[in-house]
Amino acid sequence: MVKMKTDRTDVLTGLDRYEVFLEKLQREIENVGEDRIVIIYTDIKHFKYINDTYGYKVGDSLLKDFVDDFMKNKAVILCAARVYSDNFVTAGRIAPDGPGNEEFRDLIHQLNRDRETKFREKYLNSRLQFCTGISVTDKNSRSLDAETAVSNANLARKVAKEMDSDCCVLFDQSMMEGIKREVEITSGIPKALAQREFQVYFQPKIDTETLSLIGAEALIRWQKPDGAFVYPDEFIPLIERSGQVVDVDYYVYREVFSFLARRLREGERVVPISVNVSRVHLNRMHILEYVKSLLEEFQVPCSLVEFELTESIYLENTERALDLIKGLHKMGFKVSMDDFGSGYSSLNLLSKLPIDIIKLDRVFLKEGEMQENDRIIISCVVDMAKRLQITSLCEGVETREQSNYLKEVGCQMQQGFYFSRPIPQAVFEKLLEEKGEPEGVLN
Repeated sequence: MVKMKTDRTDVLTGLDRYEVFLEKLQREIENVGEDRIVIIYTDIKHFKYINDTYGYKVGDSLLKDFVDDFMKNKAVILCAARVYSDNFVTAGRIAPDGPGNEEFRDLIHQLNRDRETKFREKYLNSRLQFCTGISVTDKNSRSLDAETAVSNANLARKVAKEMDSDCCVLFDQSMMEGIKREVEITSGIPKALAQREFQVYFQPKIDTETLSLIGAEALIRWQKPDGAFVYPDEFIPLIERSGQVVDVDYYVYREVFSFLARRLREGERVVPISVNVSRVHLNRMHILEYVKSLLEEFQVPCSLVEFELTESIYLENTERALDLIKGLHKMGFKVSMDDFGSGYSSLNLLSKLPIDIIKLDRVFLKEGEMQENDRIIISCVVDMAKRLQITSLCEGVETREQSNYLKEVGCQMQQGFYFSRPIPQAVFEKLLEEKGEPEGVLN
């Protein structure tokens, strides 16, 4: 008998195994009556960071503390399980005169905030956050099976995890439409690559002193045969999650190398082009082999291609990022840190990583008139970069005032809508043929 009980419970937490939880939940759904059953699916954001930084014993301790904390309310909990790792699901019952669905969501949201405050003090991790999705089942959805009910809560949890402020989300049917759209996009990627529906756009980089065009960032755009665009904010997060971003990145790299090689053959002017590197590459590290093959095929000087890694990539896996930087440097490429200043440990990273260029995040340039504090921060960062012999570039430049101030403090390069939005290759080539200062021409 003891063995059977052990087989039906999670060894670490003592909660039900997931399959046992589903059995119990199914019975509750079938006998729901006038009550409502709420399914609460929670995970711990940045849990991998805790394991990697403090060790698995600390991570296990956090999981146990989390379980102990929510099981204090076991009088209202019907069943609970650890789905896997730091993913937990609980089910509870709400009486007809109990809180409404939105009110209940607010209660869970506040519980999460209280837990975060308590656990951050204990585990010395300011990034600790609980992400929760909630689905509700009542007598009108009695035909809903337990697995679908949990899936709905999990879907709401995924939505919550992508949000910066509100990490507790109540499931609604519109989320299913979002899932259909995601499937449509991700399933269409291979065909879009094969039929060259993806286009590389270029956003110019400007020399601060001369206001001349000295480089560009390659950005991906997806235009379907009917002329409709699928915007990057929609498809890039999806292809990153599915791993397809590797194929899309490689597509961009090949297009950029081919573009530069053609311009060089024709004796036309070229400028360095930067390309983005997804975090997915750090898990596979095939990128170095692929870039080497492009070098051999197109014979483009390494000085004409730069690789951009976002600050968050460095934070998530510093050692892997360092290996990638060393590999790219060995081949002769420059590497930049994109979105510098958007994370938690920007200054610490600069002391560890051999970066050639930092791209100051657009958060440094607030909308409207620049405030004195903003000016001081930008000035200090630019000066620090100079002392470290790192080139500085500021993104998101939208006004003459911002551009002039960056010149005052010695920021070497600028990029933003004040000069140009991302533009098609044909338009960018015309800019390369322009002589003189591009200010007023790029727009």
